[in-house]
Amino acid sequence: MNTATTFRHDALLYAGLDDFVKRTAGFVREGLVADEAVAVAVIQPRAGALREELAADAAHVTWIDMERVGRNPARIIPAWAQWTQEQGTRVFRGIGEPIWAGRDDAELVECRHHETLLNLAFDGVPWQLLCPYDTTTLDAGTIDAVRHSHPQVLHGAARIDHPHPEPDHFAATLLGPALPPAPDHAEHLAFRSGELAGVRALVRRVLSDVARAQTNHALLAISEIAGNSVAHGGGAGTISLWRQDSYLVCEIRDAGRVVDPLAGRHRPTPDQDGGRGLWIANQICDLVQIRSTETGTVVRLRVDVAS
Repeated sequence: MNTATTFRHDALLYAGLDDFVKRTAGFVREGLVADEAVAVAVIQPRAGALREELAADAAHVTWIDMERVGRNPARIIPAWAQWTQEQGTRVFRGIGEPIWAGRDDAELVECRHHETLLNLAFDGVPWQLLCPYDTTTLDAGTIDAVRHSHPQVLHGAARIDHPHPEPDHFAATLLGPALPPAPDHAEHLAFRSGELAGVRALVRRVLSDVARAQTNHALLAISEIAGNSVAHGGGAGTISLWRQDSYLVCEIRDAGRVVDPLAGRHRPTPDQDGGRGLWIANQICDLVQIRSTETGTVVRLRVDVAS
């Protein structure tokens, strides 16, 4: 039985679907034999192949749709937090796949931040999380980066130890890398207290050809972040908007400072006063990027307005 007294966060380097199933099925069965709670959060076809291999044992596993939950990487930690809390005093283990082939550069950056922040979010929580990475489909840079966020990397029969992320690693998720500049065709607007109606009008104009439901979702997320600028960012901010493929991208800058690397990943409590803006944006948006230094904060939102 797992007697760990702290969070164990391992990366599993595997080569193709068959190797994934072989390596992860053993991990799952080991947990089930020890009467541990087990959850699997991977995408297809790996989820289906692992279910098939587990056969009747699959019924004793919690299956999380990582393609849905993990579309915005900032939603993964709250999902794991909810699941672990639901287990009460049981020992538990999970398999989580935040990075897969097809993620774009911006998503990969935030997924790497997520992998680092797992170590902060679950520090002292006694459970095991195995994060699989396919060496046949992911680039060398992505594979190499796992050593910065996983204290142990499993590769074939080898177990390679790396230093546990330090506080500066967590703080660095708010510092960079710098976001690419807004394109020349972006629209910009400065706003301050009492002028959020102008922000909403700009969003509606940029989304004039988009269905009302998608427009309203974008408006809610953007209004929350703009409201944060007024309340916590010096009373003013600037917004930049542009369309990128099926997405609306919104960037809001202000003079405030975000100091909590897990901002937006804490599930609000019913009696909580404030602190909901980034949470709401993360639930709505396909990607939320936060960069914050002593000179100010930028929050970039990406939301699919075509689906």
